[in-house]
Amino acid sequence: MGLRRDSFLGSLPSDKIESFSKRKRGSLCASAYNVWDDLPQEIAEKVFALLPVASIFRCRCVCKKWLQVLSGGSFLKLWAQVSPQASWFLVYNNLHGIAAFSPSSSSWSNIPVFARCSLDPKRVVLMASSGGLLCFRTRNTDRPHLIVCNPVTNSSRTLPDMSQVRYINILGMAADKSTNTYKILVTGASDLNDMNSITEVYDSCTGCWHYHGSSQQDFLQFWCEVQAVWCNGRFYCLTMPTQQGFRLLVHDMLQKKWCDARIDMPSGDLRCPSLLACQGRLLLAGKIVVDSSVKSIRIWELDQRACVWKEVAAMPSAILLKIHLPYFLGIQCHGKSDLICFSRYRGWQSVMYDMSLKTWQWMPENKAYRGRKVLNGVLDSNNLIGMAYEPNLIASV
Repeated sequence: MGLRRDSFLGSLPSDKIESFSKRKRGSLCASAYNVWDDLPQEIAEKVFALLPVASIFRCRCVCKKWLQVLSGGSFLKLWAQVSPQASWFLVYNNLHGIAAFSPSSSSWSNIPVFARCSLDPKRVVLMASSGGLLCFRTRNTDRPHLIVCNPVTNSSRTLPDMSQVRYINILGMAADKSTNTYKILVTGASDLNDMNSITEVYDSCTGCWHYHGSSQQDFLQFWCEVQAVWCNGRFYCLTMPTQQGFRLLVHDMLQKKWCDARIDMPSGDLRCPSLLACQGRLLLAGKIVVDSSVKSIRIWELDQRACVWKEVAAMPSAILLKIHLPYFLGIQCHGKSDLICFSRYRGWQSVMYDMSLKTWQWMPENKAYRGRKVLNGVLDSNNLIGMAYEPNLIASV
């Protein structure tokens, strides 16, 4: 693992290190299982804490002792301090569940989220993700209910009813790892014909919804649900396209109101834009269309001081040609840490961009989804929803 012995064992009492060393020298022919069985718990916890989350779960199944160690408070506290952050990319289909792509292993895994959190996949829609938590909305009900779950810990909670909002237009989620709390922002209306947009914020600290004002501004009128992203203490989202194009909106949590950031969008015919929050940077990704043809897919970063979008990357033409994206077809984009994932709503070509290495690469195909049929003979891979996710062993619902 690249750890030096002194740094790895430095916090352990010398007598425990010496005791373990003597036992090891006296049983050179012992099996690997016996070595682990005699390993001091402090050392075992440090080793386990450096493993990926998927490996930790496999280790929990080895024996009762490991299950006890890996579920204990001391290990979970250590894991929160030293574990490498894992960025997964989820694809979601209500008929066939949720699959996760791990960039570190370059592999897909099917996650039984609905079973682990006791959810009916036909009755909920995945809306947001933050800090290891997933937020679902109930579908086809008179009043929407939000459910927050942690699929890693098998825990879930149905949030109390919102005070006024019954039709959701904007939803955003922000988790605070330092306090193990989260907030969910919802903007919507109490009636379909109501032009008054109401904002409410749920705070897990209080377990209540808090009123954050109302507005009749036209930029808050939406015809579909929009996801807001959390960046540096504020929620951001994009308006629906108008003759003036898209607009960037920002919600100030202290002033409790939405406002137009009044920042011009990048030049050109921008289609399917996505907002991303990566490492404290607010990014915009989308495709530029010229004469009914996709000419480029680009990434911009918001310069907060200059109040302009600055281009930071563009998809190579060879990849753009291979992805074969018609101008009318949607593309979705999700980011976490230094990684950005691009995928089509119809088709299975997915590309990942590493901002630190400035490299583009194709993601392997998820064979569990490929080729399955749904209504009218349409492939279910034609209707996949993507989302970034960070598995967390201690995030509370």
